[in-house]
Amino acid sequence: MSTATEFMSGFTGCKVLSGTGANTGRWQGFVVNADAVVSAALDKNAASVMTTLGLTGITLKQGTFISLPEGDYFSSITLTSGSIVAYNV
Repeated sequence: MSTATEFMSGFTGCKVLSGTGANTGRWQGFVVNADAVVSAALDKNAASVMTTLGLTGITLKQGTFISLPEGDYFSSITLTSGSIVAYNV
C-alpha cells in the first residue's frame, strides 16, 4: 500500500477511464475529469460500494474526488458517461 502523501501526489500512477465498459485494476480513489455517472464500483472483495459512497443515481461534477478507506481499493469501476482519473494503490 502507498502512503497518503504518495497517493495524494499521484506518485502511485494513474489511468484515465472513460467509455461504458468495466475497468478493472487497483485504485485507491479517483478524480472526475469530465462530469461523470458511475454505474458500478466494486471494492477489493468485489462488493458494490455504490450505496456506501452515495454514488447511485447522481452525476459527479468535474473535480470531485472519491476515495476508499486505507486498506481498501476499487477493483472495478464502470461509467455511464464522462471520464475519471483513477489513482493506483
